[in-house]
Amino acid sequence: MRKLLVTLLVVFSIFLVFAEDATSTSLPSTSVVAVVNGEEITLELLNSEADINGLLVKISEVDQTFFDVLSNTDEGVKLLMRYKRAVLEQIIDKLLIIQFAEKYGQRPSEEEVMAFVDQQISDYLASQGIDEKTFDMYLQYANMGTLEDFKKKLFFNTLVNMSVQNLFNYISKDATVTEEEIKSYYNNNIDAFSTPTTYDLYVLTFNNETQAKAAKDKVISGIDFESVAEEFNLNDFRFQGLAKGETFPSKLWDYIENTITGAILGPVNIDNTYYLVKVVNKVPPQVKALEEVKEEIENELLNNKKSDLWSKFIDEEFEKFKKESDIQIFYNVE
Repeated sequence: MRKLLVTLLVVFSIFLVFAEDATSTSLPSTSVVAVVNGEEITLELLNSEADINGLLVKISEVDQTFFDVLSNTDEGVKLLMRYKRAVLEQIIDKLLIIQFAEKYGQRPSEEEVMAFVDQQISDYLASQGIDEKTFDMYLQYANMGTLEDFKKKLFFNTLVNMSVQNLFNYISKDATVTEEEIKSYYNNNIDAFSTPTTYDLYVLTFNNETQAKAAKDKVISGIDFESVAEEFNLNDFRFQGLAKGETFPSKLWDYIENTITGAILGPVNIDNTYYLVKVVNKVPPQVKALEEVKEEIENELLNNKKSDLWSKFIDEEFEKFKKESDIQIFYNVE
């Protein structure tokens, strides 16, 4: 508890330094740190996104020396201010995305966003079996502000995510895949829809050759594998649907794949481990019919087309929008 109190006191002092260094006066949270196409970004939003307080508390738990340098030296404070400026630039980019979505009529309303945020929190509280009052207490104890602060932070990032999703759906809504494209993809990637040869095996494993040979003699005499395995206390000897390279050394597989069904191999010595093998069944390679994988192929091709449309749209139209935007930044760092 004492360490936590000391940490919080130091973090509080950092905010005092920030306010003094950034503006030479104490700024209210409603102060504007940037304006993007006429839309303001407040110090409150910047503080919430940067979360210097929470960051410093986490650093203090990992490296107290680094924490002391950050919180007690001019260089450390300047580094944190540069970090905060970098966060501001990220906020500007996010706001540009929101505005870009608005240009195409895809910016969600505040009511939509708030309803989504409230539902997410409600679902989380229900899953944890706690109420809002308890959650608010947890947030404050974890140095994450109040529940209201938490909602505000969720609101902005949800607004960004919903704007991106709406815009993506709008841009990619006309993407389609033809039957010819599906067939062509299937034929050109037939190996991806094929299953390899698989084997059902009985495999007895021994640490010495004497036991392995004794086991083989019993099998050849007509005693079944299960009885032999039980006699030698070998529990796991049945293997079904194995493909080459699975479970056993590749050298053993060289023997297995060249053996007919029903044959008994061994003992095969590989690195002083002795294998006695019976090939119970061999299932040849199979190719899935087009109808079995048609939906899978269509979804993959459709997603690829949507991604291509999105990438081209962002590279061309969003970058143009960003360059033409009026951006004013008032939070300067020397």
